[in-house]
Amino acid sequence: MDRIFLFDLGDVLVEFLDDYDLYNKLNCKISYDEFLPYWWGDDLVIKAHMGLAIDDEHVEALLKFCKSDLSISEFYEMYNNLDKSLYNDTVQIINELKNKGYKVGLLSNLRLMDYKRYEEQIKKIDFDYVFLSYEMKCIKPSKDIYLQVINKLNCEANNIIFFDDNEKNVEGAKAVGINAYQVTGKNIKEVFNKII
Repeated sequence: MDRIFLFDLGDVLVEFLDDYDLYNKLNCKISYDEFLPYWWGDDLVIKAHMGLAIDDEHVEALLKFCKSDLSISEFYEMYNNLDKSLYNDTVQIINELKNKGYKVGLLSNLRLMDYKRYEEQIKKIDFDYVFLSYEMKCIKPSKDIYLQVINKLNCEANNIIFFDDNEKNVEGAKAVGINAYQVTGKNIKEVFNKII
């Protein structure tokens, strides 16, 4: 069976969210050092990524934690207007793979609000598969998310080539037999050319 290529979204397909820019636009009354671990690791944030908490709930908690004066609707308006630039090299690689007849997909830890924010960008690319954590009820690097992907693709794990910027996600994929590589949109072409 032909190989199937999967790509992470953040910092692989799209440029990474500028956390400091977000922090400033939130009008936080707490320090950046307090904000960052909450934004990435609070239990409610993680549950939202797993589709186990609604975005309004976790955004409301975020605004309260940050002592921000933004409303939930103002947050979404601001969030949806942050930079959403695609990495040209990643898009070019995906298009080349499609032209050669390979199947390509997206595998990303996303909340529903993240999907809505990137939906237009994602739809610009002719993905054969889209695997999103909030729909799958689990997140990378959990074994379950990779097993779901393998099951859905109905292939051997070693037929999957996966690109992710996070080392833990790469190691989690490798642990179930997926060929995974740690890359960003800035160096993906160099890595891709070595393995293909």
